[in-house]
Amino acid sequence: MTEILARGFQSRGHDVVVLGYPGGMLEERMRGVAPFEPILKGMDMHPVTILKARAMIRKHGSQIALALMKKDVRLTVPAARTLGIPSVVRHANDRALRGGPYDRFFFGVLPAHHIVNSQATRQTLMTSAPWIDERKITVIYNGIDPVPFESAEPAAIDVPRDALKFGFVGRLEIRKGLIDLAKAWSAVAEAVPNAWLVIAGKGADEARAREALGDAPRVKWLGYRADIPSILRSLDFLVVPSHWEGFGLIAAEGCAAGVPVIAARASSLVEIIEDGVTGRLVPPHQSDLLAKAMIEAARDPGGSRRMADAARRRIRDDFSVETMVASYEQTLGSLVELK
Repeated sequence: MTEILARGFQSRGHDVVVLGYPGGMLEERMRGVAPFEPILKGMDMHPVTILKARAMIRKHGSQIALALMKKDVRLTVPAARTLGIPSVVRHANDRALRGGPYDRFFFGVLPAHHIVNSQATRQTLMTSAPWIDERKITVIYNGIDPVPFESAEPAAIDVPRDALKFGFVGRLEIRKGLIDLAKAWSAVAEAVPNAWLVIAGKGADEARAREALGDAPRVKWLGYRADIPSILRSLDFLVVPSHWEGFGLIAAEGCAAGVPVIAARASSLVEIIEDGVTGRLVPPHQSDLLAKAMIEAARDPGGSRRMADAARRRIRDDFSVETMVASYEQTLGSLVELK
């Protein structure tokens, strides 16, 4: 997201500087894109880091600060506030604020505005933080560049040629619905003899997921993969059984890749997938209904393909990178005269 926004702002004639953690993936990724200042480290409100951030903001003549991560809220935003520069905080996950003095200060007092990436996240923020003026909350969906997902060559996955591949792609965490999927898989594997479950990703709950699947038949673990467009293109179905999401990026990416999506009716996933039109939705935590939807999808390839085609068109129409960057520019520009 940092790279996409940086490139988008630059294409519109704006200067961008990124403050980040030294030696991380972001620093490597920003090489050749925008100036990167590796200064954000240390505890919350670390005085040395705040002073460094303040110096960098002045050095680059920044007029507004955009906090994309929570660490930014506790380091860059206070630095900007001391200079009288407005800050905008982006909320990437559909998680409630705790509402105590800590949150009231960092999310209520310091920011000038908030950006959320779904209506679900907006509602959660308003409910958990009623002291934030709802007029200061703007919904901007994540933008997807469909070209890499449409043009990627399918990845080679070591399963039989006639395998029907159901894929899970993402962090291996319980809140992603992994255990629900594991419980559903035995019924799917029995009903669809050529079905395989392909799991790509890593995470803290991998051991629990492997234990839940146990000796279940036809499961392929890929581990962490960076070639997500190719992985998606190799699947027949993408399963996103999350209990909650921020934006549900993998669902949108699956749609862009032309993969039929089966997702939980949770958080923003209902804003990406329209049940029966651009994919299938099932209640979260309901492994029996998840299995039923997966089996129905396998037995209705024509209907699944029509939904996937409709989903691909919707991604292009409603979730473009251009629309996202333009919306960010408009929101930031309403707070300061950008140049």
